[in-house]
Amino acid sequence: MAKILSLGGCGFIGSYLARQFLEDGHELTCVDNFSKYGYVEHDFYKHKNFRLIWKDVRCLYPRDYAGYDVVVCLAALIGGIAYFHKIPYQISRDNTEIVTSAIDSTLAACPEATFVYFSSSMVYERVQRPVTEEDALTQPVPLTNYGMQKLFGEFITRGAAQEFGLKYLIIRPFNAVGSGELPEVKSSGEAAFGMAHVIPDFVYKALIKQSPFEILGEGSQVRTFTHARDVAEALSLVLRKNIRNDDLNICGNATFSVADLATMIWQRVNPALPWPGFKNLPAPKDDVQFRVGRSEKAGRLLGWKPKYEIDFILDDTIRYVREKLVPRG
Repeated sequence: MAKILSLGGCGFIGSYLARQFLEDGHELTCVDNFSKYGYVEHDFYKHKNFRLIWKDVRCLYPRDYAGYDVVVCLAALIGGIAYFHKIPYQISRDNTEIVTSAIDSTLAACPEATFVYFSSSMVYERVQRPVTEEDALTQPVPLTNYGMQKLFGEFITRGAAQEFGLKYLIIRPFNAVGSGELPEVKSSGEAAFGMAHVIPDFVYKALIKQSPFEILGEGSQVRTFTHARDVAEALSLVLRKNIRNDDLNICGNATFSVADLATMIWQRVNPALPWPGFKNLPAPKDDVQFRVGRSEKAGRLLGWKPKYEIDFILDDTIRYVREKLVPRG
């Protein structure tokens, strides 16, 4: 049993990690300021091994890190492609402040702890083929501030290991999806396009029967999607096998173009209705066209492979978005 401090641990991926950590028998403290969705009452809050600290990570003191065996850094400003372009400076500034604050406090108060930095598949945003871990250090630099900052966060983490002996893991989930994530909805009831990730965005538009169906560009962008349960189970294995000072891509098997994903979601939500056709919105010049990962390394080191396929991913997300955002009757 380990004592785990999870920063941003009540967010989307964090909530899946929390359930996995508690199921594994660990003691867990989550720190979160609930800046994305507001306060969320998760099912694990009453677990005997759980503690919540409602605070911005940057407001913690080093002493708040004392006694932990693992520090998981999930806290970050994150959203969809429009979100990335709306606040690029804030993303760069805040996300760098968060990771440096967390590393400094880890080194000061629990220097033997493992620091788990959650990076992103966006570090690979300019690679036009399926990527492996080696590509993170050899690819062209990312164009978005979010992708570039996440890559810089990896360099910061490795730099702390080189200079101060930080024990670290770098985890790159590829488009984590599932229940627990919502689109941003405007007062008009329409989705604020591109502010959230694409699957909850598309699910909501199918549920409100948006016609025509809005997508960025021609919908030829290709993505790999990974259920957040798979991400949590992969990290559980990493900690159990005591793998340190390494990086892992965590990728599902669900790889689709955005256009195919939209039609698939529409048919699942509205099986009796004809497809309404696309409304093609202008895409940002640096919209990522291809983001597909490979997880051979995780398979080799952990014996891990993804369990949750696209049918489960969509059913899980549709149920959650319908329950949280669509009025009954």
